[in-house]
Amino acid sequence: MPNSWNVINGNQEHEALVNTSDPLFYFVNFTEPYIQLAGGNPLPLNVSIQHIPAAQVKGVRSAQTALSQFVGEPLGATLADNMLFVEADSGPGSVFAINPITGNVIWYATGLASYAMGDPVVSEGMVYVSVGDVGFNFANFNHYIAGNDSLIVRGMAYGAIYAFNATNGRLMWMHFTDGEAMPSPAVYNGIVAYVDGAGFFTGANATTGKVMWQTHLPGLFASMSSVNYYVLPNGTPIFMAGFSELQYPYGKIVAVNGINGNLVWESSINPPYVSSNTGVGDVPVAVDQEQGIVISDTVANQTGKFVSFVAYGVNATDGKLLWEDNLSYGGVPAAFKGGVPLVVNGVAYLPDPSTGEEFAINASNGKVLWETVLPGIPLAPKFAGAPRGSPIYFDGYLLQLGANSLYVMNASDGHLLGRYVLGGFFGISNPAIAGGTIYLVNNYGWIMALPLSSFGIESGTPLPSL
Repeated sequence: MPNSWNVINGNQEHEALVNTSDPLFYFVNFTEPYIQLAGGNPLPLNVSIQHIPAAQVKGVRSAQTALSQFVGEPLGATLADNMLFVEADSGPGSVFAINPITGNVIWYATGLASYAMGDPVVSEGMVYVSVGDVGFNFANFNHYIAGNDSLIVRGMAYGAIYAFNATNGRLMWMHFTDGEAMPSPAVYNGIVAYVDGAGFFTGANATTGKVMWQTHLPGLFASMSSVNYYVLPNGTPIFMAGFSELQYPYGKIVAVNGINGNLVWESSINPPYVSSNTGVGDVPVAVDQEQGIVISDTVANQTGKFVSFVAYGVNATDGKLLWEDNLSYGGVPAAFKGGVPLVVNGVAYLPDPSTGEEFAINASNGKVLWETVLPGIPLAPKFAGAPRGSPIYFDGYLLQLGANSLYVMNASDGHLLGRYVLGGFFGISNPAIAGGTIYLVNNYGWIMALPLSSFGIESGTPLPSL
C-alpha cells in the first residue's frame, strides 16, 4: 500500500481508495471490538438505538450524540504503510495499528490527553493524531455574555497533537494546544498543519514537531473541519479548514500560506443563505486539485428545528464563491452539522444529514446531477443517524454509510442497488477500500473488514444492469 494518507479519507478529494496488488486482500474478513484493549466497552452490534446507554434518560438523539463523541470510532479507517490505523474515543483517546489482513493489533497507544475523534494521518513513517473535546466551560459563557468573542475557547479539557512512529508506535513528539484539537491535521511537503479551539492555525515540521508558524484568528474556533490543502500553480501549498464563529457570518473557510502561515483568503456563503450553528466549522472541505475548486456544505437559515442544507464551491486560489445551492430542507442534525464531500472526476458527492439523501453535483457549477433517498434512515430532528461521512467511489459504484447500514448506488445516476444492514450506527464514518476488501468503523466500537463481494461488488466488473 502507499506510505502516505495525508488528509482524512485518504487524499484531497476524500477518496479513500488504496491500490494494492496483494491477492490476500480478496479474502479478508474480520469484525473486532479493539477498544476493549484500551479499556473501552463496545456495544453489541444488534443493540437498537432505542437501547443504547442513556437513551431512556437523555432521549435517543442526545444519547446517539454522546455515544459518537465519547465512545467508539466517529470517523473512518486509514490504510497506509501496509497497516490499518484507527482512532477511538473510548479510553479516553487511543490509536491502533492493525495488520489489515489478519486483524492482529501490532501496537496501540492509549491514555491520550483527550478524545480521539479523527482519522489518523500518515506520512513518511509517522502517524499524526489530534485530540480534544466538544465542550465550553462556564468562563466562555461569561465571555459570550460580555461580547468578548475573541476570548472564547472551545475545549473544556486538554487538546493536543501527537506524532508516533508508524512501525512501532513510539511517541516521537507531541504538542498541547490552547483549546481542543478535534479535527485531524494534514501533511504536505514535510509540514503538518493543525487547528484548535482557540482559533490558532499552526504549521510544524512534520519530523521534529518544531513550530514553523502560528496564525491566530480571533473570534474563530475549530469544530470538526479537518485540514486540507491546495497547491498553487507556483508550487506553494495553502492549508485550509472551516471555522465556527459566534457572529455573522457564523462560519468561514480560512486558507493560510503553508510556508509562512500568512492569511491567503477567507470565504463564507452569501445571502440569502446564513450558516447555522457549527455548520461551516464542522465540515472538512474537499479539494479538486485539477479544477482548483474547494467543495463544502453547511446547514443554514435555521427556523426552529428545521434548516436548509446548502452546498457551495469556492475558488481554491482566492476564496471567491463560485456557486451555492440549497439542496434540501429538513430537521436540524445533531452534533456534526454537515456531510463530508467527496470529489471524483469533476463530480461532488454529498450525504445530507438532514433528509438522509445522497446528492451528486457538478463541482464546477453546482448543478445537481441526481439525488437519491436512502431508506431506513432515522431522521433529524428526532434522531442522529443520518449520513455524514463521505462516500467512496469504486468501479462505478458509490458506497455510503448511514444509520446502521451500507448503501450501494450506481454513481452515474444514483440508482440504489442495495442496502446492507451491518449493525450499530455509523457517525461521520467513511468506507475505505483496498483490493477486494472494505474497511469500516462505527460508533459502537467495532472495526470491520468485509469482502466487497458480500455487497454484490467485484473489482473490475461492470455494474449490474438496471
